[in-house]
Amino acid sequence: MTRDLFFPRLIGGLLLALALLTSAPAVFAQSGTGETDAVVVSPLSLVSVEDLNFGNLIPGSAGGTAVVSTAGSRSVTGSVVAAGGTVSNAEFRGYGTRNRFVYISTSSNSYALNRVGGGANMTMRSLTLQADNLTPLFFPGLFRISSTDVIILRVGATLDVGANQQAGVYEASFPITMNYY
Repeated sequence: MTRDLFFPRLIGGLLLALALLTSAPAVFAQSGTGETDAVVVSPLSLVSVEDLNFGNLIPGSAGGTAVVSTAGSRSVTGSVVAAGGTVSNAEFRGYGTRNRFVYISTSSNSYALNRVGGGANMTMRSLTLQADNLTPLFFPGLFRISSTDVIILRVGATLDVGANQQAGVYEASFPITMNYY
């Protein structure tokens, strides 16, 4: 009689252990990596912080312009329609000491934006500049640093959009030079 009770208990215990092992939640370990950047800016330097971005535009049959101000707002003229997207003025930052002079320039006032993949371009022109911590002097592009602190340059521009401009992403780069005296 004890043998008859032993086998059902043994089989029941084994089945219970097997059920617990197969129904236990699996434990998974995941790992990932992150990226980080830091730029240490030395005195009398200039770094790009934000790119000039005209956002999404719909060209019309007559063409027109898109203008991004130094404050980062966009306006359009002609048959060009603003269609959302990220709009931003270009921003550069530097560090200077009080009463130093800086001359800010760019190599041209007109740049060709080329369509990624080729086949078309647009002209960016009439770059405008707004600067924090700089006092403009009587000579164009010449400034005096107001205080020993961060210098912020904001750049806006006008983009000429052709009639029925070919769709795509257009890119260009433009240099900003800050000479300290």
